Amino acid sequence: MTDPFSGGFDPRMFENVPLFRELAKVMSWTGGPVNWDLAAQTALAVAKPGAAGEPAGTLPAGEAAAEPATGRADQELARAVDVAELWLDQVTALPAVEGPVRALGRGEWTRLACTSGGLGVYVEPVAAGMSSALAKGLPQELEAMGGAMNQAMGSMGAMLYGMQIGTVAGHLAGQLLGTYDLGVPTVDPRTIGTVGDTAEQFARDYDFEATEFTYWLALRETAHRRQFAGVDWLRGHVGDLIGRFAADADLDPTRLMDQLGQLGMGPGMENPLDPAALQEALGQPGAFEVEPTAAQKATLDRLQALVAFTEGWVSTVVAAASDGKLPALPRIEEAVSRRRAAKGPGERFLQQLVGLDLQPQDVRMGRAFCEAVITARGQAGLDRAWRQPGHLPSTEELREPSRWLVRMAGAELESD
Repeated sequence: MTDPFSGGFDPRMFENVPLFRELAKVMSWTGGPVNWDLAAQTALAVAKPGAAGEPAGTLPAGEAAAEPATGRADQELARAVDVAELWLDQVTALPAVEGPVRALGRGEWTRLACTSGGLGVYVEPVAAGMSSALAKGLPQELEAMGGAMNQAMGSMGAMLYGMQIGTVAGHLAGQLLGTYDLGVPTVDPRTIGTVGDTAEQFARDYDFEATEFTYWLALRETAHRRQFAGVDWLRGHVGDLIGRFAADADLDPTRLMDQLGQLGMGPGMENPLDPAALQEALGQPGAFEVEPTAAQKATLDRLQALVAFTEGWVSTVVAAASDGKLPALPRIEEAVSRRRAAKGPGERFLQQLVGLDLQPQDVRMGRAFCEAVITARGQAGLDRAWRQPGHLPSTEELREPSRWLVRMAGAELESD
């Protein structure tokens, strides 16, 4: 049989060229608005898992999470969680939730977080909006190509967000104390645990007794799990708010195309794609950052109030549950507050992707609200907030707890 490409150009010659093979794989992505394969690869490159201090249970690169590990770190954390659940049962009626307790290595957390069910809950709505804007901004000559070009632009948007979110996850893997350290779950909400050796190093840096710090972290993680895995509507509510934030964005297709051109990958580009330069560009704060609209600011205000309340609630119940049990609690809280104020690159990138910018004063406001409500109505009165989304306090109510108390009293009268 005669080779149809004999004596001429054979496109198959590029099959063994790594750059073109990887580019073809990236541009054929059809798994949604974020290329999670690329995100995981980028995150693992940034996180550099396998460094000294990785706890038991770390998986080799490329392997999926398997059954819970039985290493000493897992066992110690699991014992602390069991005790923390008993302590929390004494101060709140919000029930405990069963789930895996893991001392996650950086690589293992990265692979769990770089999925639609991990960080995707917060970033996929925004990524979908950008992909839609890219498709609308096509020049007429490219728009005439129809579905094929739309698919290409969708894959390009998924690639851009995959690399940027991978950079976020890679930095977070070296910063997070636990899976709920951002105030929202970064993996499946039923799974709680440490990430890498950051918590251990943090305790050493501030001279906290290791066991006491582990119990404090276990209390925080289990309290958050009672919220996000125990309140069946909460995580979906957060996702709805972020979806609304994305829908209200004013994404200028022309500006996005200009940004792509500056990266050397806009339509009709003359220079070949330089993956290293692209990754460096997307690893800079502000890549594809847009000014929030008035509608987005209103949504962010609600989201900010929600996270401030969840953090305040956790801080309040942890203090009550550990009363007389953790002598270093005030010092731990002060150190964590200072750490929160000094945002790392992971938090800064996530802030630019989603818009959430939680400050220490927000957490203090949330805790002051919870303490005021408990003084007036007890913990049961505060836990009314978890009955339905409409019971969550607004920013104004966080500042003036009496307004929320009056609103809840009115709701009680109506129900009666």
